[in-house]
Amino acid sequence: MLSELAESVLSFLEATPAGCENCVAAYLRIDRYDALKATRELILAGRVLCTYDVCPVCKERRLVARLRPGRPLGSRRPRP
Repeated sequence: MLSELAESVLSFLEATPAGCENCVAAYLRIDRYDALKATRELILAGRVLCTYDVCPVCKERRLVARLRPGRPLGSRRPRP
């Protein structure tokens, strides 16, 4: 179960292609630390991944969070 703040970050990332922690913090009107904490929670839950890329919102090269691409049901890798 995700926290309320993590749910807010998730909804922001569903509305935009990706975002750095500064853009997430500005959009949600929270501080950078809380944005990083919520992003970490989403990473641990397997919902978000981060890459070093140009943020599509502010156009700065930073660590950017984006939604993890979903796998279709039943497409698990076979175990060795």
